[in-house]
Amino acid sequence: MPSSPKIKKEDMLQTALELVARDGYAALTIKAVARELGCSTAPISWQFGGMDGLREELIPFAEQYVEEHYYGRDENEFATFEQKGKGTIDLALENPNLFRFLYMGERSQLLSTGFKLQTDNPEVANVYRKMAELLGITSKQVMDFAMTMMVYTQGMGTLIAAGIVKDTKENMYRMLHNTGITYLKGLGVKDRTLQAISGCDRSDESSSKGSYSVL
Repeated sequence: MPSSPKIKKEDMLQTALELVARDGYAALTIKAVARELGCSTAPISWQFGGMDGLREELIPFAEQYVEEHYYGRDENEFATFEQKGKGTIDLALENPNLFRFLYMGERSQLLSTGFKLQTDNPEVANVYRKMAELLGITSKQVMDFAMTMMVYTQGMGTLIAAGIVKDTKENMYRMLHNTGITYLKGLGVKDRTLQAISGCDRSDESSSKGSYSVL
């Protein structure tokens, strides 16, 4: 049996992630990772059993990276949901290769979490329940809103990462704001409720130019 490699598995995954972010998914090979690490291909092949294994483990590793660096938790569930929209735009603008790897079909596997709301997860279901309480609408309405904004935001991110849409981050945030606010008002959410949750005044035209998003 081969001896344990001296290079840590996490370092291999981090190097693979940096390679994808810098050069794109097409550049990801075991030889390329070995070259970046200054080692032979043997320890990487030993750890992952080949490219399929490396790719499979890189997906959740990359998702965790995005979760930690682009998505954050805020003062309430709705604000946290909002931050994910901004984070998605930030990822597409700042790290398009990584966005393409995770969300634009540059791999054969689906997202490890799946493109769904995961309402069978008690923790996730509780988040949507609390959002419904904050907004004064039903959980079903919140889930419909969440899925709509998820699709809309991922679509925006795809256009940005593909280089089709080029604009400032602030304008991208504003587009999410306008779409989300229109949807929520259509569900009957009051202006004062949105103001209280977001912590800023949107009662006049100037306030609608703020960087508020809703995913």
